[in-house]
Amino acid sequence: MSCEFRAPGWLARHLLVGLLMIIIGGSVFGLLAVELKTNGPLISHDVPLASQLHGMATHAPASFIEIMTFGFFLGKEMIELTGFVLVVYFLYKHLWPELGMVLLGWSGGALLWIFVTRYFNRVRPEAQIGIVVHEPSFPSGHTMQAMLCFGMLAYFIIPRMPSLFWKWVIAVAAVAAMLFIGFSRLYEGGHYLTDVLAGYALGMAWAGLIYTAMDAFVIRRRV
Repeated sequence: MSCEFRAPGWLARHLLVGLLMIIIGGSVFGLLAVELKTNGPLISHDVPLASQLHGMATHAPASFIEIMTFGFFLGKEMIELTGFVLVVYFLYKHLWPELGMVLLGWSGGALLWIFVTRYFNRVRPEAQIGIVVHEPSFPSGHTMQAMLCFGMLAYFIIPRMPSLFWKWVIAVAAVAAMLFIGFSRLYEGGHYLTDVLAGYALGMAWAGLIYTAMDAFVIRRRV
């Protein structure tokens, strides 16, 4: 196996997986978007849950709030730093498909997020703890980028693991990071629950589209 950190091409050999990611992620996001536009029953749970979590947060130890605030930086600055390192590495190694995954996947996802949030223009919860953000709330950019970043890292790393045990360790760690980021944004009042779920869904759909396309149309040519 090559020592280079490159995409395994698994999605190129299993195109149905990428298609399912697009369909499932897009469908869930579409459902939540319709719920938001029509003020449907799912949206009605957002404010009570946000109020309940805010009450818990106001009585939580300062050390726990710091841990939750770390979720903000993990889902933003740490992902940006990871993306920068990967871009430099892929440029140095001339790994153009992998570079495309970061630029089109992560940066393209950020542009997509800007467009979608401005379209829905949902106001964030009134009570925010820690870092206060005033940009539109739906969908959560943190959870969308977490899905794109940690999903791609797991996709790259898992096939390189020497045993099934370590494959599961990487998979669980990636999922745990995504869930932690989402929960931290909920707990500190940065987002409503449907914002977080919509971010995961849109991230899954976008990852399925970009990562599968790069695998199918470029990486397969290496074989």
